[in-house]
Amino acid sequence: MTIEEAFGIVIRRLRRERMLSQDKLSSISMVDRAFISNIEGGKQQPSLITIFELANALNVTTSSIMVEVEFLLKINCPEILKNNQDGNLAWLHNLEIMMTGILEEFRGNETILIVDDELQLREMLSCFLSNYGYNVICANDGHDAIEIYKQNIESIRLSIMDIVMPRKDGITASKEIKELNPGAIILFISGYSPSYLTKTDDIDLIQKPFSPIEIIKKVRASLDLSRSC
Repeated sequence: MTIEEAFGIVIRRLRRERMLSQDKLSSISMVDRAFISNIEGGKQQPSLITIFELANALNVTTSSIMVEVEFLLKINCPEILKNNQDGNLAWLHNLEIMMTGILEEFRGNETILIVDDELQLREMLSCFLSNYGYNVICANDGHDAIEIYKQNIESIRLSIMDIVMPRKDGITASKEIKELNPGAIILFISGYSPSYLTKTDDIDLIQKPFSPIEIIKKVRASLDLSRSC
């Protein structure tokens, strides 16, 4: 994933979430419509001034857009951030610092189990959710997840689980967790399209690449829904 593609994902998500056409966003932000199209298509990296103008039009902070972009890059292409020491990415502040004060309404203190065989993703999600007050436990794969869940069955309120993993996949692990606790809440994350799954797989899925706003909103909504049931 390139920096341009990361910006495109974020701007496109924000625009569609607010039900704005590219023409309408162009009118509100005074940014050329073709330029917006190029940004969303991952063909052009916006300047800081353009990000500021789009952020105002989309009613978000500039820093929240930066956070999403950095999050996407760290998960999907961490070498970009590691290898760029020449100042080209100086405006991308440290993720942990930028989390402060953003998306406060989605804070919580519940215990969440993260299950993924990718160390980079586990660390990013753990850091992100911890910054919002959640207690995080991590498992390397589905096999470890079952053992950890048994040991923490009274405290784990939500499991975030990859689907394709070694030793034991997420679908199998989730079924075993459901046997231990029929009321368990499981949120799947996967780079595979829904067509990869069978019709009998009734799952709650967020597809990679996802933004931090998508995951934190989904986590909070899932927890709140379970509380109201």
